[in-house]
Amino acid sequence: MMTAVQTRISNIFDATVGRLWITRIWDSLDREVHSNGRALTRPDILLSLMLGACGIAVSIWAFFQTGRVPELHTMTELWLQADVPRAAENMVTTAGNHGRTSVHPIYSILLYPVGRLLMALGAEPLLAAKMVTVFVMGANVTLFSLTTRLLGLPQFAMALFSVLFMATASFMFWSGVVESYPFSCLSVLIALFLMFRVKTAHGAWWMLANVLTLGFLVTNWLFALIAMAVRLKMKPFLTIGAASFAFVAVLSVVQNQTFEKAAIFFNPEPLLRESQFLQPAMQADGAYEEGWRPSANLRSMYVTTVVAMPAYAQQQRFMRVTTSNQNSGFPPGEISPVIAVIAWVVLLGAGVWGAVSRREFRLPLLGAGLMLTAQTMLHLVYGEVTFLYSLSFMPLILLLASQAWFAPYRKVGIAMAGIVIVFGGINNERRLQEQVEIADCLSELDTVQRLQKWELAKDEIVIRPEDEAELQVNTHDLCGTISPSRPES
Repeated sequence: MMTAVQTRISNIFDATVGRLWITRIWDSLDREVHSNGRALTRPDILLSLMLGACGIAVSIWAFFQTGRVPELHTMTELWLQADVPRAAENMVTTAGNHGRTSVHPIYSILLYPVGRLLMALGAEPLLAAKMVTVFVMGANVTLFSLTTRLLGLPQFAMALFSVLFMATASFMFWSGVVESYPFSCLSVLIALFLMFRVKTAHGAWWMLANVLTLGFLVTNWLFALIAMAVRLKMKPFLTIGAASFAFVAVLSVVQNQTFEKAAIFFNPEPLLRESQFLQPAMQADGAYEEGWRPSANLRSMYVTTVVAMPAYAQQQRFMRVTTSNQNSGFPPGEISPVIAVIAWVVLLGAGVWGAVSRREFRLPLLGAGLMLTAQTMLHLVYGEVTFLYSLSFMPLILLLASQAWFAPYRKVGIAMAGIVIVFGGINNERRLQEQVEIADCLSELDTVQRLQKWELAKDEIVIRPEDEAELQVNTHDLCGTISPSRPES
């Protein structure tokens, strides 16, 4: 029966889309341009697994640091606007608020079985959620290292840039809390791996890449679509894309019936509500005191994700209190972040040079460039704290930097990578400790606790003048942060 259906679909395609000029041009592209690339060997896989184990160790260490804030996984937005309690809860129970499945379409139904399995084996709910995150961060390192190897890097460089990945601010900060973005990162890396793989992957693997990218974050589906466009002809591209969307849609409906308050991602109403998180719209509504600054978004995307800037408490509408690093500058008196940023900018520039000069990888590198361009356009306007979404585009930026190996003056690029690892790692560890201290301080303030209880209950709240005054004084003086309304630039 399946064969008959496939034949019918194939005939319809040939009689319609297959006749179009765009299909002929699409199918005429040479998709074997990197057929002389490197095939993975057993030593490559063993080394990648060892690096993945290091990623697990870093994630466990990061969870020990964030564990000093007991309320981190019960109070929202203490950690750079992350919705940590909801993300953790969605992995271990069908109850609670699963409403963010409007943009994370099947996050709950994919991860809940894993969380429940770990709980059945004896893990507490929060521990189960943390264990899944730790494992996924290790898998991210393994997959990243294998992808750099596919791009032709020798094992030494493969290990070097994998260590750089683990030393970034993005990895350190988001490997120590339960959030959706580690899983988003995994789906992105799967799409990149398949795009750079020497042999064209079986359709089932492309289906998996599509389901995971779309399933964990709607906008990340573009990664899988571009990767397929690079490697597949029009017919399998459309067939797999449509089948993947249909599969995720079915799972979304099942999820909606199984999990409380779960949303259906293809419902336009909740998707349209995402426009409230566009910085220009927030600024126009008077809800974004820091103001829309595209330059700050670019700096956060391409610099702060690697070398962290200091976090600060930020008061928002309805007296919401969160932390941000969107507009802070270099910490006074410290030289390590300055050295790390200079080295990183040189390394990234060398990577761009190396990528442009690689003819044998021109088509897949062009695909990676389109992915990064799309992410840049999105994060020029979306979200108050760009750093929150960094794991979705961090692998792309680091893969681009890794191409410094193929640029002139290779040794300079390698030296810059080493400098970023050492000085950037020192800086990022300090910034992580500072963020832990700020989050812990905020969680202990009576005013913040009252607001958190209101946020969870969604009851009416009466904002008293003395509450606002107390909040302004405490977050600035007691927690040692910069002024919520006038962040340093």
